[in-house]
Amino acid sequence: MSLAVLSIAVLGRQGNPLFLESYSQRQGGTADLKWHYAAHTALDFFDERGESSSSYGYQTNTRINFVLALALADAVIRDVDVKTIFRAIHNAYIAHLSNPFTAAESDNPAVLAAPIRSRKFAAAMAAIAGRAPATGGE
Repeated sequence: MSLAVLSIAVLGRQGNPLFLESYSQRQGGTADLKWHYAAHTALDFFDERGESSSSYGYQTNTRINFVLALALADAVIRDVDVKTIFRAIHNAYIAHLSNPFTAAESDNPAVLAAPIRSRKFAAAMAAIAGRAPATGGE
């Protein structure tokens, strides 16, 4: 895949961020806030194009949302490439939930799911984005 992934977000049933990582060249401060904002606004419009990025969304049957921000380039963004990335994100999320030490999200709407702090999940997202995994976590 030749798509430049700028950000990957996993949002819980109530829209709370479970995982959000920036893979753009600029990180920290307002650069990271930009991706938090993009992830939450993409919940309303799953196929949103901005000036320099394009956001896509995917909702699982359990109402978990994946938001992907791609860099707009001269290359055409094909649906099959976006679907392949979402399939990989979904498979990594399922593998994360399959860990017996991972707490499942509650059905109680008053209780928000805990953020994903797994190094293995972060490394899988970095691999999907085509970047070296970040340090920290677990």
